[in-house]
Amino acid sequence: MSILVLGSYVQAHCLNVEHLPAPGESLAAESLLSEHGGKGFNVGVGLHRLGAEVSLLLPLGRDAAADSASRCLMAEGMNVDWLLRIGDQSGFGVGFIGPSGENFLAVYPGANALLDAGHVRQAIVALPGLALMYAQFEIQDAPIRAGFEIARQRGMATMLNPSPWRALDPEILALTDILVLNQTEAAHLFNLNNDGIEPAQCLLELATRAKRIGWSGKLLIVTLGDQGCVALSDGRVCRQAAWPIVAADTTGAGDAFNAGLAIGWLETHRAEDALLKASACGAWVAARPGVLKSLPTGAQIERFIATNPIPINQLVRPNF
Repeated sequence: MSILVLGSYVQAHCLNVEHLPAPGESLAAESLLSEHGGKGFNVGVGLHRLGAEVSLLLPLGRDAAADSASRCLMAEGMNVDWLLRIGDQSGFGVGFIGPSGENFLAVYPGANALLDAGHVRQAIVALPGLALMYAQFEIQDAPIRAGFEIARQRGMATMLNPSPWRALDPEILALTDILVLNQTEAAHLFNLNNDGIEPAQCLLELATRAKRIGWSGKLLIVTLGDQGCVALSDGRVCRQAAWPIVAADTTGAGDAFNAGLAIGWLETHRAEDALLKASACGAWVAARPGVLKSLPTGAQIERFIATNPIPINQLVRPNF
């Protein structure tokens, strides 16, 4: 399976702290982890380790971080033909990780903000036989819209993780086949007046709320942390419970989830299969410190699923 990732790169620096800081509070960090990251970078590497043929369209700066990222991807055995040096500075991010794995992050986009529609069109023309295009919101709307328009014309599946959140362009939404939201993003998209959608509320109301925003895609997912996730597919709402783990660092769990979801969907086009693999990948990464070094291989996830009790999907009647 061949996948084009509309990527992003961030020099990721994570500080482990005894608690997440309050406004104006200074903390002494207990440890520091610096690694290559960014949502597009993580998903691209995650897909590659799970066995996909990945073309990673990655905007980089003209700096030492970009040189190091290129060497990292070559060491992974990935195709580096689509690493673009289009800015002076690569993306840069800082995260605070609390004792239970909770986190908050801040990212400077750098070269990520310079990826444009022309870059995407050039890549698609040169890459026949793509099965899926993946995008996330560390890049601008224009390259996503251009890529998804061509994907729709060619019968290629499209997958979007609108994170970090910004208002979702209705044109992009209409071109999206697979949409993955966390609780806060779902609350924004569904115009809820709170900081997140509750698991029970999501399970009962997802179909109705999706209909109200004009959702016409194949698979809509809301991730719920340690409560698992809820998905709408073919008029059915299903819940995938989370594997019980001791969370070490949840920073990259969403990216790992998305990589597993894309692979699982392309393998069978069944929501239940895709959710199972996605949840296993997310749990695997959340149970380990760091992101890049924790992204699993396909063999590791197969063993994880085979040797751990599988959380059971629960189906409910659509609430139309």
